[in-house]
Amino acid sequence: METSAGRSAARDGVRADLTGKSPAEMRQQIIATLTQVGQILDTKASEDAAAFKAWLKRVAERVAQAASEGGILGFGGVTVTDAEKASIADVAKALGVG
Repeated sequence: METSAGRSAARDGVRADLTGKSPAEMRQQIIATLTQVGQILDTKASEDAAAFKAWLKRVAERVAQAASEGGILGFGGVTVTDAEKASIADVAKALGVG
């Protein structure tokens, strides 16, 4: 992730893993991957694991808050939908954070 080439390789790898999958299949794969990430962090970097996993959850929350849903011209919308709240809860559960 430190170089443009590294970021491109990561993006291309994610794209290759998810191409042709339904949204439900993508969600299942992403949650499974986050579960593995949490386990690896707990094993390999236990002293930093909690902070990193909390940061990943905050990223999910910030993405969900990026745009409101519904409403007209930015008024009356919902900041975070029920589906987004469920996704954030799934991310938290996969990572083992509250």
